[in-house]
Amino acid sequence: MKVVQFGLHYSPNLGDGIIAECLAHGIATRAPGAEVVTIDISGRQGFDEVVVKNRQLVMKVLGLMPLALRQRVVLAKLGPMVARFAEGWQQELEGADLAVVGGGQILSDADLNFCIKLSAAARAIRAGDVPAAIFAAGVSKNWTAKGRALFLDLLATDLRMVGLRDAPSIEAWRSQTGNPAPQAVLTRDPGLLAAACYGAPAQRPGGIGICCTDPALLAYHADAEVAGGGSLHKDLVLALIAAGHRVTLFSNGAEEDAAFQQRLGQEMADLVSSGALTMAAVPTRPGGLAHLVAGFDAVVAHRLHACIIAHSYGLPVVGLGWDRKVESFFASVGQEAAFVGAAEAGGASVAEVLEAAMARGIDPDRHARVQAEAWEAIDRLLACV
Repeated sequence: MKVVQFGLHYSPNLGDGIIAECLAHGIATRAPGAEVVTIDISGRQGFDEVVVKNRQLVMKVLGLMPLALRQRVVLAKLGPMVARFAEGWQQELEGADLAVVGGGQILSDADLNFCIKLSAAARAIRAGDVPAAIFAAGVSKNWTAKGRALFLDLLATDLRMVGLRDAPSIEAWRSQTGNPAPQAVLTRDPGLLAAACYGAPAQRPGGIGICCTDPALLAYHADAEVAGGGSLHKDLVLALIAAGHRVTLFSNGAEEDAAFQQRLGQEMADLVSSGALTMAAVPTRPGGLAHLVAGFDAVVAHRLHACIIAHSYGLPVVGLGWDRKVESFFASVGQEAAFVGAAEAGGASVAEVLEAAMARGIDPDRHARVQAEAWEAIDRLLACV
């Protein structure tokens, strides 16, 4: 069996690589001998490749343009770029039994970015006459008319499954597509298989891990209130250290997040030099991120896959709001009380939520059910072949 996965395997945000590698692990576990080929829809061939330079500046400039102009600029610049690197996708699809699109929040119309890329993927899949499945994808309710037309190219494939990772995604899919067959079904994120995929870390330094995410990046992509103001991370560090915790700052690997982590470390250089605050090295591979997160006693994060990895390893985790997908995940695993969505949330209040989450721990029976559902999702995917 050959399965081709279209996603963001080599994204600098290693949460996307976690999705791709855990999906491949799940397929190989349930279908021994299966070949899994991953295609990065941004055209990357490796983890160190930079496709768009000065991404923050690009986002800032686009944000100043009216929608119609933004879309014209993106179509003119990104369209030909995607067409060039999509030329090789047809060869990758040769002999494939199934093409998988997802997961991640890829059905989101952020200035037509994913729309253009997934339209190209759909055309390659259709040309190769390969059955297709959308798997564990997130859907944002933000499709423009142009974006919708591009996304609907996926419906022109031999689409056998639409698996979406939360209830809001299913509602957004139905309202924006007209609810065609096959009907969308709830499908667990493959990142929940991180503990099974990567195993235990060689070392567990413990303490509290705080995931650093660039505030400007959050604001650009947010579809909900961003929890906490600009000083949240710093105030949280101070509150946790005052309560006697060892604290480590880390990131999911994105350049902007790593730069934000470094700025925070510079602002709190006295705590770093005293040893009260540790600065984790920026992970460069998904497995490194998984083992970094697994080594903590608890985690606080805006980034969804930092939260998902922590939950996979059975760790207490507090999710910080900015995108409905984070809140939806916490609700889906019975951890609503560990989600903080208020824009006015401060370090002290988040520290209190974390202390309560650590005191409660993770219910082992509920955790086992969630893990079982993640494996069942893999079985449902393979049944499409």
